[in-house]
Amino acid sequence: MKKNFIFLIAFIFYLTSCATALKITPEEARYPKIIAEKAYTEFNNKKYKRAIKYYQYIIDNFDRENYSKDTAWAYYEIGFCYYYQKKYKKALEYFNIVMNDFAVLPPKMLAQKVMNDIYDKKPKLKPIEIIEETKEIEIEDIES
Repeated sequence: MKKNFIFLIAFIFYLTSCATALKITPEEARYPKIIAEKAYTEFNNKKYKRAIKYYQYIIDNFDRENYSKDTAWAYYEIGFCYYYQKKYKKALEYFNIVMNDFAVLPPKMLAQKVMNDIYDKKPKLKPIEIIEETKEIEIEDIES
């Protein structure tokens, strides 16, 4: 009986790991845009964890130098997945990477927009520099 129970548990773990494994063919693995499409499909189906795994695959398997646009978007999209899950701190980590490590403008502009939305919803997550900058602007407005 104990042997059957252990076998059953092992089998369940096996099925679970197969269900969460990414399905990427060797041909697809050569193109980050195909993988991003798979991630986008998962995102639209509200399967954010799976979408994150596909975007993470892009980050892990394509170098930033030759694929900066694709990796910048992957970081942005992971942040956006966390944003949709209301995991704002984690989202901000990824948006900050987009803002600080890439020169690709569209994901930077969108990351800034979502970051501002997060700061509006959760002011305590604002970095000190932004808080101080806002205070200085408010003081200047009052003095003028």
